[in-house]
Amino acid sequence: MTRILFFARSSKYTLGLPQGFRELNCPVFVLRDLSRDSIKEAVDHFRPDLFITTGWAYRRHKRKYIDQLVEKVAKHRIKHVYWATEDPRWTEECSFECIKIFNPDAILTIHPESVSIYQRLGFPAGHLDFGCNPEFNKYEPPSSKYAYDVALVGNGGKEWKSYRKDSVQTLLRPLVERGHNIAIWGKRWDRFNEDLMGFKIPKHILKGELPYEETNKVYNSAKIIIGLQNDQDMLTSRTFEVLGSGGFLLTMPTRAVKNLFINNAHLVCSSSPEDTVNLVDYYLKDGKARQEVAQNGQREVCINHTYKERAKQILKFL
Repeated sequence: MTRILFFARSSKYTLGLPQGFRELNCPVFVLRDLSRDSIKEAVDHFRPDLFITTGWAYRRHKRKYIDQLVEKVAKHRIKHVYWATEDPRWTEECSFECIKIFNPDAILTIHPESVSIYQRLGFPAGHLDFGCNPEFNKYEPPSSKYAYDVALVGNGGKEWKSYRKDSVQTLLRPLVERGHNIAIWGKRWDRFNEDLMGFKIPKHILKGELPYEETNKVYNSAKIIIGLQNDQDMLTSRTFEVLGSGGFLLTMPTRAVKNLFINNAHLVCSSSPEDTVNLVDYYLKDGKARQEVAQNGQREVCINHTYKERAKQILKFL
């Protein structure tokens, strides 16, 4: 059985893919912090067959320990796959830097169009979406703390150069301007660029950062969850997490969304600000219809888009 060493600190990752491998009965060692002893325990003692790194894997760790980890993995000839979860927005700043530091054997990316970039660099490469972990992304009783008509969990943009800007203009702006009962959790919203975006966000809507462990409570407590998308051809992790939690997801009709999900069945897509207002008004009034869509979406991701399925994809790719 393949033994997995998974290097990540954020709960967004540690509560995801490792669980998928465990469900395949693969022994998993999650390496969150680096030290001489932790590296020795993870590599020399655990003796993994596969080493997986993700996202901004080198951040918040001393470079000397990163180098020690990479050297040990190479010494033991452990296969190393880098999962490029920041493509395509941060390919140069993040993915290329991780490749330079970690020198992986192969690369998987959440952005299908980026596969060819890595292949041209000489790496075996493939596409791997985010997924959901049914052990975490699941139904739980609603919490009054997060009981809003509409909620958004996600970080605000810095320069708003990606498709995320279109998502905000279509999904968030019309509801803010109409004074809906909204809550926003995430970084950088307190520095929202009103001049660039063309509207203001009232301070009382902004709830600050939210620990990842609390996100599932939001998805089960708010009536409608806004799901921003970053690109036409890739899906955010929250797309799968909201659906897996049984939340009602309002998102954008991107190619990636339409490729995996059915509008008005698994989730609901809005193509314009006017569409957003009409959809929100309708589904806030019709709780039964809202619940039916949410249940369909949850069933779909729990069958086809769990991290167990993603783990199978990785092993098949290898």
